[in-house]
Amino acid sequence: MFGLAHMDVMPLLYGVVVFIGIWSMWHKLTHGKWLALSIEVFVFWLVFTLHGGTMTGGMSAAFAAILAGLILPRTLKRRTA
Repeated sequence: MFGLAHMDVMPLLYGVVVFIGIWSMWHKLTHGKWLALSIEVFVFWLVFTLHGGTMTGGMSAAFAAILAGLILPRTLKRRTA
């Protein structure tokens, strides 16, 4: 009667992704990785604003910010070094 077919796991997945994003930003803040933190905050704000502040927008903003915070600072450092 109460199977997993009726359970919506999206809020759980949303919470996990947002937690990973917050942990990532906290780690960058406490370790002085200012460029990566700035990129991550800016990308989150930009994507969340463009999506109108919806739950879907928050999920896509969290994914985009985490990926941007991991990838973009490394590519910028390679060009200058």
